[in-house]
Amino acid sequence: MKFTNSNKSLDIKNLGIYVVLFLIVGMVGFLFLSPTFERNAPKIKVDEQIYWNLQKPISLAIHDDYGIKSYELSFIDGDKKIKLDSKVVSSENGTLNLEVIPPVFDEFYKPTQGILQVKVIDNSLWNFFNGNSAVRNSKIIIDKRSPVANVISNSYLLRQGGSGIIVVEINDENLKDYYITFNDEEVFELFPFQKKGFYISIITWPIDIKEFKKVNLVAVDMANNKTVTKVPFYIKPFKEKIDNIKISEDFVNNISKQVLQNSDMNVPSDIVEAFVKTNKELREKNVKTIRDVSKKNLANSALIPFDVKTFVRMANAATFAQYGERRHYFYNEHKIDEAWHLGMDWASSKRADIIVTNPGKVIYKDYLGIYGDTVIIDHGLGLGSLYAHTSSINVEVGNEVKTGDKIGNTGATGAVFGDHLHFGMLVQGIEVNPNEWLDNEWIKVNLTKTINDAIKIINGNSNETKNISK
Repeated sequence: MKFTNSNKSLDIKNLGIYVVLFLIVGMVGFLFLSPTFERNAPKIKVDEQIYWNLQKPISLAIHDDYGIKSYELSFIDGDKKIKLDSKVVSSENGTLNLEVIPPVFDEFYKPTQGILQVKVIDNSLWNFFNGNSAVRNSKIIIDKRSPVANVISNSYLLRQGGSGIIVVEINDENLKDYYITFNDEEVFELFPFQKKGFYISIITWPIDIKEFKKVNLVAVDMANNKTVTKVPFYIKPFKEKIDNIKISEDFVNNISKQVLQNSDMNVPSDIVEAFVKTNKELREKNVKTIRDVSKKNLANSALIPFDVKTFVRMANAATFAQYGERRHYFYNEHKIDEAWHLGMDWASSKRADIIVTNPGKVIYKDYLGIYGDTVIIDHGLGLGSLYAHTSSINVEVGNEVKTGDKIGNTGATGAVFGDHLHFGMLVQGIEVNPNEWLDNEWIKVNLTKTINDAIKIINGNSNETKNISK
């Protein structure tokens, strides 16, 4: 009987040990698996280097899946530490978006740089109930100075639908962006010019914008300090010429509908609907393509040597449509639509040679809806020329062309009445008045003089000039 009792005691003791071990394992498992004791450090989302003008708050985010217990934000400059913000949150929300309010430094302390230190503790009971912590240090560069942005030289007159040339100086050790704006609606890129810190741009007053408000040079640095400088222009609005055009069923059935089909668009059966869809919806799509192709190529345009002389009209060709005609379209004596004509139409013999009169690089060759088979050549500084309605094209995208090269032949592709060349000039993808670029006097006064005046100023009034026009 004693032996039996002893065994029972032993079994009870072993059972107790197992229970304790089970409890220990359970507690350990609870500690490791319970969200209350999770061990992942909070995440801090903030830039590694921050430019700060002490005007606007710095935005940052802290995150923890199980909530934030507290945070502390400090500015550190050597041994000097300034607490910017601290808070006990105990938030169950996984993410907190914070804004660091600029500190007010005393008049004897004007730091130019420092460290933004972000400390975060989460709601976990891990680490002896202290929670998981994370620290992130970001370099702060304090920059309260706005960029220098001056107009060096610009063309005298800007016409609606016409072009203008601007040379500027921009300086800032932390420069981020710079551009020209028209009415705060259109943005024009600037290209490096002559020496570091100097830039040039060809701009336009788009013909479809009636009111001229302002042309501004804008420069922005990494700390978002901005300088806006007005570019002075005398202006001249465009005088519209109305051209009434009658549309026939034959034209719509044989031309408009075919153009829609070739452009992979649905073709309405109704005559008026088909024409309007071609003239409005497809036209807008085609104009956007021209703009997008040109804008996309601006970085490459900066690499193309700008050697533009006066453009030359097509040889032995009559002009039968001008830039800026406001075309009103009629069907059965009722006006059904209207549109700008944004180039010049030249016609001589069928399939006449198309000759390039300024060097450049081909950036587009394709079927372009109402424009038909089209070529676009980039001449540098965002200036392009467009050749539409061609019957054949001899060049490919990426080809370099020089003055005198034949690039194709005239034709009647697209939405046209007959064989001719639609010649257009583009400023950063916007069709502008070709008459200016065909005018030797305009080139001398606006392009050559503006550039030469700028070079003299940049070089300290030296006698060095650049011959742009013959």
